[in-house]
Amino acid sequence: MRKSTSLLTAILLAAAGPACAIDHTIHVGGAGLVFTPSNIEALVGDTVTFVNDGGFHNVASDAGAPLAFRCANGCDGNGGNGDISNAAWSATITISQAAAHGSIGFHCEAHQASGMVGSISVTNPVDLQSFSID
Repeated sequence: MRKSTSLLTAILLAAAGPACAIDHTIHVGGAGLVFTPSNIEALVGDTVTFVNDGGFHNVASDAGAPLAFRCANGCDGNGGNGDISNAAWSATITISQAAAHGSIGFHCEAHQASGMVGSISVTNPVDLQSFSID
């Protein structure tokens, strides 16, 4: 009975893992040279969608960040173009294991000097391996 309980638990946790991911939305521009919200907390496996609410913007990770991206009309290296754009664009990144327990700084390349910056604090979800009921 103990083996079957552990196996069942492992199967249920594996199946439930992806369903726990959250999509966070960060609005770009619109009301000024800002990201709204500018700072979020996310888990490994979550996604972050950046949405241009108006203005000539993009979003790029800071140099040395544990997750590199440059996005606007999609993301560089992922079938898109991260060049600064005033189009109504959105782009989504997925928080990878490489960013666990770190901070991903990001900025608009056109407005970083004006303070258009933000950060994603990343934690790693707790994985339960198994347990038994006696």
